[in-house]
Amino acid sequence: MYLEKISLINYRNYESLSKNFSAQINLLVGANAQGKTNILEAIYYLAIGKAYRSARENQLIKWGNQHFKISGEIKNKISRSNLEIIFQNENQFNKGNKEIKINGIKIRRMADFLGNLTAVLFAPEDLNIVKGSPLERRKLLDNDISQVNPGYFSQLQKYQKILNQRNHLLKRMIGREKALAELEIWNMQFLNMCEKIIQKRLQVVEKLTPLTRLMQRKLTGGQENLEFKYLFNRQQEIKNGYPIRDILITEMEKVQKEELLRGITLCGPHRDDLLFILNGINLKSYGSQGQHRTAVLAIKLAELEFFKGESGEYPLLLLDDVLSELDQERRACLIKIIEDKLIQCFITTTEDVQFLWKNKKNIASFYVEKGSLSLLNR
Repeated sequence: MYLEKISLINYRNYESLSKNFSAQINLLVGANAQGKTNILEAIYYLAIGKAYRSARENQLIKWGNQHFKISGEIKNKISRSNLEIIFQNENQFNKGNKEIKINGIKIRRMADFLGNLTAVLFAPEDLNIVKGSPLERRKLLDNDISQVNPGYFSQLQKYQKILNQRNHLLKRMIGREKALAELEIWNMQFLNMCEKIIQKRLQVVEKLTPLTRLMQRKLTGGQENLEFKYLFNRQQEIKNGYPIRDILITEMEKVQKEELLRGITLCGPHRDDLLFILNGINLKSYGSQGQHRTAVLAIKLAELEFFKGESGEYPLLLLDDVLSELDQERRACLIKIIEDKLIQCFITTTEDVQFLWKNKKNIASFYVEKGSLSLLNR
């Protein structure tokens, strides 16, 4: 799978852009704040169907306009397709309107859009996967699963609706334990969705763990082992094959009294976490900055193999300002992995680093300046 062409209108600092890319290595070269990262963000938007950095999509619109458009021409093993996302900011007080299309046909469900383009992004803020909140680690799993299993995305949406309704009911029930019969109706739906989501996450963790361990060892010359642990309700380690439904029922009974006092749901996949163990220690608590960065890179490289195993094709690899942060050995290892897999890769950098690759015929270098791209070579 690769992205043949991308077109942007009023996206970030790009008024209008249409550019073809190499099927393998694409270097986006230029000074800071010129629009290199915006290209990666636009590509990733086409993969996951939402903004990666900004919580509000109207912030992605170029100043002075009311809409943006991203479109990409995708080629996989058997076909070509055109993906298109248009966001219209109707006014400053609402979220606006998003329209998604495949080959010019409007798609009503995001689940039907996901999977047409898959991508793995490694950006500086991804260090939060290790040292940030549990939300960052849940997003890692949920974004990955949604790209290769769009039905999971629909389950997440349904779960969020049930969770919101359950929380609303709990708030109304504060001090009114006699209303438990109404809560039981929602509890059954809630329990069913919790079980499906957690089981899928555990299946993916089971697949990602050996892949991540392998990549970590490659990046560190066999010196470091990295393990995943899935923490139910941020406390109890559980694995694929565990009786999830029984665990959920026990926990729901345990926290019910406190839920009724606080008016909020206190267990479920929205409260779970991932724990990273490096050579037997908690990476978040005791790892160095360099170990955090290497671990996240190992996770991202493991994602490549996970996507390949699930869909039969490698995803795009998007590396935002990564090479400058790696020492010589890790950088050489990363480049070798990219070259060996023959994947399409987009790399932002402040200098042209073609000399790092053996086969320069597969490289396209673009100079990025003030929202424009010019080809340095082909």
